[in-house]
Amino acid sequence: MKQIRLGLIGAGERGANCYAPYALKYPAEVKFVCVAEPCRERRECFAAAHKINEQDCYKDWKGLLDQGYELDGVIIATQDREHYEPAMAAIEAGYHVLLEKPMAETVEKTQEIVRAAQEKGVLLMVCHVLRYTPFFIAMKDVIDSGAIGEVQSIHHIENIGYWHFAHSYVRGNWRNTGETTPMIVAKCSHDTDIMNYLLGGKKCRRISSFGSLSYFRPENAPEGATETCVDCPHNKTCMYSAYKYLEDRPMRQNFRDIVLRTDDNQEFLEHLLRTPYARCVYHCDNDAVDHQVVNMEYEGGVTASWQASAFTMDIKRQTKIMGTKGEIEGCIEEDSFDIKDFASGNVRTVRVHTPKTLHSGGDECIMQTFTEALRHPEIEHENLDAALSLQGHVMAFAAEESRRSGGKVIEL
Repeated sequence: MKQIRLGLIGAGERGANCYAPYALKYPAEVKFVCVAEPCRERRECFAAAHKINEQDCYKDWKGLLDQGYELDGVIIATQDREHYEPAMAAIEAGYHVLLEKPMAETVEKTQEIVRAAQEKGVLLMVCHVLRYTPFFIAMKDVIDSGAIGEVQSIHHIENIGYWHFAHSYVRGNWRNTGETTPMIVAKCSHDTDIMNYLLGGKKCRRISSFGSLSYFRPENAPEGATETCVDCPHNKTCMYSAYKYLEDRPMRQNFRDIVLRTDDNQEFLEHLLRTPYARCVYHCDNDAVDHQVVNMEYEGGVTASWQASAFTMDIKRQTKIMGTKGEIEGCIEEDSFDIKDFASGNVRTVRVHTPKTLHSGGDECIMQTFTEALRHPEIEHENLDAALSLQGHVMAFAAEESRRSGGKVIEL
């Protein structure tokens, strides 16, 4: 078996902890030979884990791409507004690319990236990992079998989780749309993509959206709340207190490790209190909406709706698909969905083995698909074309345009 040689641009949570572990699990299949990452600690940690020589480690993507490495592909997992330039440069250099979503911060740039890959003749895959999960693959198999007839409508809920939202969209990297991308693009292009996947690539024709930042605002702060949790009189009782990073580790492992990877609570706390994650959630420079609903009409009259909300206990996605002969309803985090047959009244539960990872096995599955596509370019692989991912991006950007215009219907 040919060992695939990869370069990584961006060794943060997604690049280093979600995609790259595939190479450690299957070292005979995949090897990372170079890395570009501005944070020294992350760069050195990744290099040590993957046995990358010091001379093959770079502070920025330009240094890596300028070396002209003989690579089978490049993974780009930088921040949202740092996708476009390295993606275009990697494509121009002739590298096949696995690109973290969203592809870029504007719809025009996402279109340019896809067009450049098509013109260059390189493979461009986008990390819309949900369609690679065993759960949604099984759900699509049922739809394609005709068991529920013709799909008429889909309803989908993205439960972001109150703690996740506070971490990422109030205090964290995606809090301010001027610095990154709107929440509906950064977080929920996954959701537009999975509906397009389930509908077999049908085109969305019209879209509208409503939502706002209603809660994480100064006027909702408890009386006497301070700018940070350090000296706030509510830091023992507030459910968003930064000190809660020290508690309930199984639930918040992922978020805690993003702040600092250490098991030493004292070291972690001293670092935490110097970071933006110690800020009061009611006194941040955030403008990301905390709840949003999107309505869509697809070709053939199929309708779909979905909503994303910060105000949920759990982090999960719930999906209901309504057909002419039956319906499917389930939750990916619960490893099962029900198929309800109208004619007989029977209900059949499909249980899917779903790995207990951040995206229910999708991260590992997309790495397997990407490396297999690189190993066997002569074989056509279903759903690899970035054009489907582009459609989901266009929809997410259009939804934000509609929301900002007060719910105007956008024709696509």
